[in-house]
Amino acid sequence: MDSQLSVVSRDGARHEMRFFAPRSPDAPVLLCLPAMGMAAEYYRPFAEALALADAGVAVLLDLRGQGRSSVRARNGGEFGYREILELDLPEAIGCLRQAFPGRRLYLVGHSLGGQLGLFLAARMAAALDGLILVATGTAYYRDWPRGGRFKPWLVTAGIRAVARILPWYPGSRLGFGGDQPARLMRDWGRVTSRGEYRPEGSDFDYEQAARSLSLPILSVEVRSDPVAPTTATEALLARAPLASLTRLQVDGVRRHRPWKRHFSWAREPAQVVAAIGGWLAKPRRYTQRAPSTSMHTPLMSEASSEAR
Repeated sequence: MDSQLSVVSRDGARHEMRFFAPRSPDAPVLLCLPAMGMAAEYYRPFAEALALADAGVAVLLDLRGQGRSSVRARNGGEFGYREILELDLPEAIGCLRQAFPGRRLYLVGHSLGGQLGLFLAARMAAALDGLILVATGTAYYRDWPRGGRFKPWLVTAGIRAVARILPWYPGSRLGFGGDQPARLMRDWGRVTSRGEYRPEGSDFDYEQAARSLSLPILSVEVRSDPVAPTTATEALLARAPLASLTRLQVDGVRRHRPWKRHFSWAREPAQVVAAIGGWLAKPRRYTQRAPSTSMHTPLMSEASSEAR
């Protein structure tokens, strides 16, 4: 079933949530947050596959300024991470709690959506049952592998320079990140240059809150992903040291180049859906072990769940 629900934030910004419901009447609710510059509609095959697999009620929501959001940077919309974390997503979660009372509720975030999901979970842990990250790591260039840091530093420095010069960042023309306002790009630039998640205008310490987060987290990595390499994923997960963590690897769409595989898993999502469905069935039954080289690689092995 495909249905919609409008979400209106306190400042009047309007977003549409699209639902894809499975047959199971008590399936968990999975709020899916897209990558920077990506419309939620891009993830429709992923949402449909989650519903068909009875994994959960998949809910697609655009980040502010993207897709069907009423706010547009090119029309003068000025916002940053703070509005997404403190206005839009809390309102969406409140709507979902009303629409699906008693259901488990998980955030599913890709790339920037996963980064924001982690820090929203740190702020609103009591409203959530867990967090699922797909192809997600920090955007800090020093968290890339040692031999590969220069290129991300050069690219992100160039993007920051463009964003400083222009009244809004024209990512749709430049091929990265979509059209974004200056303040959001300053938040993004603070992460890429200094590794700091400190939304401009917010008085909440997200980094400190993440250190106390104890929710279950599933991290699904796309092997050889140059946008979210393993070191960047580990650096993000290290911000939540108390979380009950499961890490898995999938190959993604192997016929695509590595950069494209960061995104294309959402169009051919069978591996990721299988990983999520298995974890939702037993979210705490994993402890860490070394990576292996199988096609669908668990970085965690089933072991002493009772001890956790």
